[in-house]
Amino acid sequence: MSETTAGQDLCVCFPAAGGGGVTLTLLRDAAARHGLTALTLPNADSVPDLDSGRWQERTVEEIRRAADRGGARRIVLAGHSMGGLSAVRLHPALHADGARQIGVLVINTPCPDSSGRIPTMSQLSDPEIAQVLAHDGFPPELLDDKDMLAEIAHGLRADAAVADRLAERFGPTGRLTDLHVLCGRDDRFIPPERCAAWAHRVSGEFHLTVVPGGHSLDPARTTALGRALAGVLAVTRTEEGAA
Repeated sequence: MSETTAGQDLCVCFPAAGGGGVTLTLLRDAAARHGLTALTLPNADSVPDLDSGRWQERTVEEIRRAADRGGARRIVLAGHSMGGLSAVRLHPALHADGARQIGVLVINTPCPDSSGRIPTMSQLSDPEIAQVLAHDGFPPELLDDKDMLAEIAHGLRADAAVADRLAERFGPTGRLTDLHVLCGRDDRFIPPERCAAWAHRVSGEFHLTVVPGGHSLDPARTTALGRALAGVLAVTRTEEGAA
């Protein structure tokens, strides 16, 4: 967890399934460049953790404590893939108290369809998961090791089951006030059209940025990520002024 500094707004970062990765690092770096405190928090660690409400309760409380500590007037909820679903899920709870302006940025996060379904790894075999990871540049020497692949695939399937439930929980009628989406044009697992579908779930401003690359952001996309984050801040600044 990052130490907060008085007067700094807060960017809460949620990882993709499996946790960590280059995209999360780029997101944290972008937050720091924009003068935000970056706070990395985990997704729910299991379906029972999500269904019981424990994950939401402790995460919302941790975000509020960090915002209070740093004197934040605005909070950006940002997440990559599954982490974006976590950000969307937490938005209503944080937005409801009206204490701060809340913005949301998601990266390669699929919009649930009318049945609450998303592209998922929860039902994929080890070789099928290996194909997805290989396309995203995962080290081939790890994928060629059957024991290592089995361990990686097991963890990803467990996370994907939570992502599936997050998507179901959002439901066909769930709506956001504003949303910024960044996605990779060449992401075969979460194609851009699944990210663009969020437009139908947003009542206010919707911004979609499509960049070259796959499911994980390449460092060459740093500028685009920074602009997307700046866009979220611009919207929340406008809302704060209107309030």
